[in-house]
Amino acid sequence: MANLLPKSFYIGNDSASNVYTVSNTAGSYSIVRNINICNRSGSVATCNLHILGPSGTPGNNNAVLSSFAVNSNETVSYDASIVLDAGQKIYILNTGNICTFTISGVEYSA
Repeated sequence: MANLLPKSFYIGNDSASNVYTVSNTAGSYSIVRNINICNRSGSVATCNLHILGPSGTPGNNNAVLSSFAVNSNETVSYDASIVLDAGQKIYILNTGNICTFTISGVEYSA
């Protein structure tokens, strides 16, 4: 029986980067369960979140949230069930580092 461990995948406000990578070990996987986005500015912010393969780049074919608008001084919670296979990554684009992301879920390491 698999042991799924609750985990905080990422907390921060990077502007354009891979923020979490699943272990490359065959059989490992993670499940994103919740994404919170907090806009700390006085204006509407837009952000993007992508699921990338081991050598993928962000684009329309792997966007989970695309040009997602978050009102000023607001926090949005996005409940999800996104399975990430071994080597896949979570990539965020956060123009101007305005939003803080908290991404959590469960992880299984084979």
